Amino acid sequence: MRDRIRLRLARIAPGIAALVLTLAAPASSSSTAPQPGSTGVPAGGGFEAEPTCTSCHTGFPLNSDGRGVLTLSGVPEHYVSGERYTLVLELRHPDEERTRWGFQLTAVRAKALTGAGAFVVTDNPNTELIRGTVANREYVSHSYFGTGVGEAGGQSWSFDWIAPSPEVGRIAFYGVGNAANLDGSKEGDRVYSPSPKPLATSDPAKRDAKRK
Repeated sequence: MRDRIRLRLARIAPGIAALVLTLAAPASSSSTAPQPGSTGVPAGGGFEAEPTCTSCHTGFPLNSDGRGVLTLSGVPEHYVSGERYTLVLELRHPDEERTRWGFQLTAVRAKALTGAGAFVVTDNPNTELIRGTVANREYVSHSYFGTGVGEAGGQSWSFDWIAPSPEVGRIAFYGVGNAANLDGSKEGDRVYSPSPKPLATSDPAKRDAKRK
C-alpha cells in the first residue's frame, strides 16, 4: 500500500513542480524590458503623453538628484533615407548602490509623433525590440540579460537604426534610463530623461529634401 502511495506521489510531483514554475514566471519578468510607451514622448498629434519609468519605479521623481547622465550618440545631424546608423545609449551614475540598469528608446516624427524608421538589434543578449500599440511606434530596450547586474558606474547599449524612406522631416528620439539599486523591488530606483524634450533630433539630408 505504501509503495502505491509513493508511486502516486512520484507521478504527481512533476506536475506540482511545473505548476510552481509557471506561477513563478511573472515575478521574474519584472526585470525584463519595460512596457512599451515608457519613453516620455509628449502629447501631440492626437496622442496622449507617454509616461516615463517613474510610473512603476516609485520613490524618487524624474531626474531626482541631477547626478545621472543619459546620452544617445551616433544620431546623424542629417539622415539619409534608408541608411543604417549605429547608435549607443549610455546611462551613468556615480553612486555605488546603483548596480542595475535599464532603458527604453523610440524614434518619432517630430511633428506628428508617429514612429519613424526601424531599430535593429545588434547585441541580441542585451537588447530587444518591442512593438508599441500607439502611433505605430517601435521601441528598443534592455533585455533581461542586459541590465548589468552588479555593475556600478553605469551601462551602455548599442543597436542600429534605419532611417525612414522616403524621408519624413525632422525625427526626434525620446528615451529614458533607470539606475536601479538591485534590491528586488521597484522602490528606490532613480529614473532619468530629458522628457518632454528629446534626447536627440535628426533632420533629412539636403539631397533628400531636394527630391520632394
